[in-house]
Amino acid sequence: MATQQAGAADAAHRQTPHPGLFAPLSAGMSSAFAASARLVAQGIEDSLPDAAALLALLPEPLRAGSPHGYVRHLVHADPLARYAAMLLVWRPGQHSPVHGHQTWCAYRVLQGTLHERHYRWDAQARRARLCGEMPRAAGDTFSVPAGLRHIHALGNDGTEVAVSLHIYGVDQEHIGSSVNLLVDAA
Repeated sequence: MATQQAGAADAAHRQTPHPGLFAPLSAGMSSAFAASARLVAQGIEDSLPDAAALLALLPEPLRAGSPHGYVRHLVHADPLARYAAMLLVWRPGQHSPVHGHQTWCAYRVLQGTLHERHYRWDAQARRARLCGEMPRAAGDTFSVPAGLRHIHALGNDGTEVAVSLHIYGVDQEHIGSSVNLLVDAA
C-alpha cells in the first residue's frame, strides 16, 4: 500500500496543475540559455587559433575521414571537466542524425562547407519538423543551448572533405552518451 501511495504522489508531482504559473520562469530561462549560447559562440570566435593551426592537430591521414561515417577526434579536454573539444571530419555525403542536445554545443567550420538543417519540435506529435536550412562555410561559428529549442542535423553536401571543431559542455568521458538528444523527424 505504501508503494502505491508513493507512486501516486510521484505522479502528482510530475503534473503541473497551473501551467501558466511557470510561464515567466520558462521565458526567463529560455532567454538566459539563448544569451549563454551567444556568449559561448563569441568566446570561441575571440579565443580560438586560426583554422590552419587547428587542422594541424590532425595528421594528414586522419583528415581524410572514414568511408563508414563522419569521425570525431578528441583534441582538448578541460582539466576541470567543463567541456571537451573535438575535430569532426565529414566526407562528402556524410550527415549527423537529427538531434537536439543534452548539453550546450558550439562549432566552427574549419574546412569546406557544412549544410545545417533546422527543425522545430512539435510537442503534440513528439517529433521534429524541418523548418529551414543554412550553409555553414569555413569560419562560421554557431552555438546552441541544451534542449529541443534548437534541433538540427549537420552534413557535408559538397564534393570535398569538410572539417569542423565542436565543443561540448561535458567531460570527455561523457561525449558518447551525454551530447546528442536524438529525435524522430518528419
